[in-house]
Amino acid sequence: MANGATEETRAGQSVEPPLSEVGLVGALARLLNERTARIIKPRVDAPKARLIKAYEGGQSELVVRVGDDVIGRYKVNVAQPKVVVDPDNEDALNAYADEHGGTEVVIRRNAKWEEALLKYAEYDEETGKIVDSRTGEFVPGLKYEKGGEPTGSLTFTWEQKDVGRKRLMRHYQDGTLNHLLGETPELMAGPRPAADDQR
Repeated sequence: MANGATEETRAGQSVEPPLSEVGLVGALARLLNERTARIIKPRVDAPKARLIKAYEGGQSELVVRVGDDVIGRYKVNVAQPKVVVDPDNEDALNAYADEHGGTEVVIRRNAKWEEALLKYAEYDEETGKIVDSRTGEFVPGLKYEKGGEPTGSLTFTWEQKDVGRKRLMRHYQDGTLNHLLGETPELMAGPRPAADDQR
């Protein structure tokens, strides 16, 4: 009867695999992660340098496709226009900060004051000067950076959230992309090609 009760308990509940098996799967996952990381990591943002270079020619985005299926997009991130401290004219800003309560006892600009100043600082295109929008007063020691230059990073977004992921995984599992993985046969889906097939 004890055996019958044990059988019923097992049938009614999902039985967890032994901890030793969970540990073995964990070790295998760790091994695969270590082996493939050196291969995969450089390829994750492989388009970065070339797309940033292409940005100079006017291309700011790369749409990734497999046939007619849109997988996702790489987009060159660009710096936004902003007002910043001009390192070549900090003395003027220090004097301005001193006159307007923006200095601390240690005779440096108060970081919170500077943050607030930069938040309200605006570039006046007519005069080419920076003004404090709260007072309309010209603020020396600041300069305007127009933005629009590549930041050196990319943003990748999957098509329609997970749709692009699913499409790519389907193409990968079907072996459609194996021709792209000739240098890394260990990443290919399905049976590995023989050494003779790789030549």
